[in-house]
Amino acid sequence: MARGGAQALSPVAAHVAARSGSSLSPQQASRLRDVLVPKLCGRTEQEFLRHLQSPGGAADLADLMGAIAVHKTDLFRDEVQLDSFVRNVLTPMARASSRPLHLWSAGCATGEEVATLLILLSEAGAHSRSTVLGTDISLAALQQARDFRFHPALLRRVPEPLRDKYFRKTHSGFELVQSLRARASFARHNLMDRPYPFSPGGQGFDVIFCRNVLIYFTEPAMDRVVDGLAEQLKPGGVLVLSAAEPLLKPNDRLETVRCERAFFYHRADPRQRATPARPPPPARARAPAAVPQVPAIAEPPPPERAPPEQGTDAREEANRIFELVLEWAAAGDAERQTEEGLRRCLYLDPHFAQARYLLGMVLEHRGDRADAAAEYRRALAALTEGKARQTPFFLNEERLKVACVTALARLGFR
Repeated sequence: MARGGAQALSPVAAHVAARSGSSLSPQQASRLRDVLVPKLCGRTEQEFLRHLQSPGGAADLADLMGAIAVHKTDLFRDEVQLDSFVRNVLTPMARASSRPLHLWSAGCATGEEVATLLILLSEAGAHSRSTVLGTDISLAALQQARDFRFHPALLRRVPEPLRDKYFRKTHSGFELVQSLRARASFARHNLMDRPYPFSPGGQGFDVIFCRNVLIYFTEPAMDRVVDGLAEQLKPGGVLVLSAAEPLLKPNDRLETVRCERAFFYHRADPRQRATPARPPPPARARAPAAVPQVPAIAEPPPPERAPPEQGTDAREEANRIFELVLEWAAAGDAERQTEEGLRRCLYLDPHFAQARYLLGMVLEHRGDRADAAAEYRRALAALTEGKARQTPFFLNEERLKVACVTALARLGFR
């Protein structure tokens, strides 16, 4: 049963949703109400809304937006993606540059990702004056992040040698070593607001991480934020999103780089592009190295045919087609081809939860909200009932469950 969308929100909730770019889930709306009620002090919501829209309401607005922020995270989260990032992006970047690298963790929550990036920079041998900026919408989260003190449970993914090298024990957990803390800075920033932070020197960031943030945004807000992030990358810089946030709509500034186990988004250097006066290179030379040319697949079988048994051959074929679909999505190819490929995957393996989730995203982008919600529900059911299977690098099962639930809330469905 669908619940009310943005039009059913209270005036203050609608304003906070618009200012934060978020499509409020029931849980977020409840947290917002808990913070809002004590602030009203006898005023109506319309009166309080006018206060929020005035310069004097900035602090209260920050409190309300902080209430809906999601800060669940830990160090070295999504290890598969991080490993691919280190091998394919960070280490080559550090080796190729004698200057400091500048990274930005957008939506840094309580600092776990900032600490992770500081450690990765050190291990990659980056210049000792390399920096990491952490920004978040929540002042309370930033205050905690600046301490760089973490409960032991938040370090469960950190390899023991790195934990021993970069952390000191405290009475309540662990603290990042001072030599790395000094390379970090923090600032409050709402991703819906311009201007965006500038990198040291103003030349743009080498890498921007914005993981598990845009999943809560509306589609127009996501497009706006991605464009702003791309603008703040230096030519040759890389944007890292989570596996739950693939860019199914291409961005003019970004080229998708597909590695073996992850996607990254690269800002092309215009100085390396061919000039208009020169003849264009052959198609093979022009294609991005990480997105190979792919053959066409057969049309999906007619609906009256029964799905095959989920044997090894069917699953292998579903895997092969899913790999091609990811390449098409990465290259910004036609939506119809992507949709047909996903439906072919699901004919071969109806419990392919990752394919159902991506099909839901395609339908959501097209505006078919009810059909998208149905696919998210089916993906969630396959995961909950234990029928789904792991797929290399495209989200583990627990993260995919969260992504499906969040997508349903974003669409206004339970």
